[in-house]
Order: sequence, then C-alpha cells, then structure tokens
Amino acid sequence: MDINNIEVPATLKETLQKSIELEEQGYQYYTDAAEKVTNSLGKRTLERLANDERIHIKRFTELYNAVSDNTIDKVNIEDTQPTTFDEIFNRLKDQLDDAIEDMSEKGVDDEEVIEMALDLENTTRFFYENAAESTNDPKIKKLYQLLANEEKAHYQILRKTIQFLEDPSLFFGMSGSH
Repeated sequence: MDINNIEVPATLKETLQKSIELEEQGYQYYTDAAEKVTNSLGKRTLERLANDERIHIKRFTELYNAVSDNTIDKVNIEDTQPTTFDEIFNRLKDQLDDAIEDMSEKGVDDEEVIEMALDLENTTRFFYENAAESTNDPKIKKLYQLLANEEKAHYQILRKTIQFLEDPSLFFGMSGSH
C-alpha cells in the first residue's frame, strides 16, 4: 500500500468506514502472521497488535453508528495509553529464553513478516493523521490523533521486535554496542 496514494474520503461517515476497513485488514494480517511466525516474542507481539486492532474496530464502529444515528454528541472519547514494547517485553521475560531458542528454528522469515507489519502501521498512521487534519469535529479529530499515536507506538514495538530478532543480546545488556 502506497501511503502517498491514500486519500481521506470527503465525508466523516466514509472516513470512518475506511478506518474500519483498515483496522480489519490489520487485524486479519496480525492474526494470520501470528500463526506463521515461529519466534514466541514475535508471535505475542503480533497477537497483542491484533487485539489492539479489534479494539479500534469497535471504537470506529461505535462512532460510525453514532454518526449514522446523529448521536455523535453522546459519544465519549477516552484517552488511552498505547501499548509499548517494554510492556510486552516485560510480560514475556520468562519466555524470552524460548524466543531466543525459537530463532534458531525459524521456518518462515519472521523479520520479513514484521517488516510487512511495519508498512501496515505506517500506512494506517498516515491515514489517521490526514483524517485528523481534515475533520472539523473535535471529538473525531481527538480520536484520530489518539489512534495515530497508537499506530506510531505499534510501529515502534515492531521496530524493537526486529531488533530483538536480529540481536537478542542487546536486550540483555550482553552487547557493548547499540
């Protein structure tokens, strides 16, 4: 997907529909990729991102319905903190030995799968930033800004996951160079 060719639709309803489609694509990709990736850290990361995409689908569906029903004023958009790599990494510390062992038994190219996920996150973030700029509704603008930040955090999670796959010793202080 070429981020330079993504256009924000003219109406809020169409923009929300496009957002739902992007999140559904992300969910499907992360779910499928989590089944293919052999490294346990990569798998858990993709599963977490799939769950985040599911939450985004729910949010956009609620907004879409509120716009359709003309009840957008009743919708409350809450600030949420995006998931960070450190949160995932800290939850998985006990399993990291398995993740390192998994890397020697790679079947699919885990790094390539994660690189494709990086492209997806970057594209979605770009769309949300443009959608935030193009709407006049402060609630919708806030939501798109929050989601753009979440997609940016997802991108950073995936980037660190690739770094882990390339050199796990960096994460355990075993290597002198970063």
